[in-house]
Amino acid sequence: MDTTQFLLTAVLTITTVLLIIIGLQLVFVLKEIRSTIKKIGVFVEDLENVDFKKEVPAEKKQLIRKKHLALHSILDKIRILSPNLSLRTKKFFVKEK
Repeated sequence: MDTTQFLLTAVLTITTVLLIIIGLQLVFVLKEIRSTIKKIGVFVEDLENVDFKKEVPAEKKQLIRKKHLALHSILDKIRILSPNLSLRTKKFFVKEK
């Protein structure tokens, strides 16, 4: 085996390992997003079940407030990562004056 074949084999092996690691991380991120979406669904169902005409206990109000804040923080993070927002604020390959 000459050096060219050895280098190509080494590069291919390293690339394969890195792609497997990235794939596993992507799977974990997608699982986390899935569980977050399920939690948001439960939160929305809780909001639909709350009778606003009746007096809501203080503990329930605090729980609703915590869920509301968690939902807003998740939505803010998604909004920050959305491509539309970043395209308006970031300009790549543009020489600043």
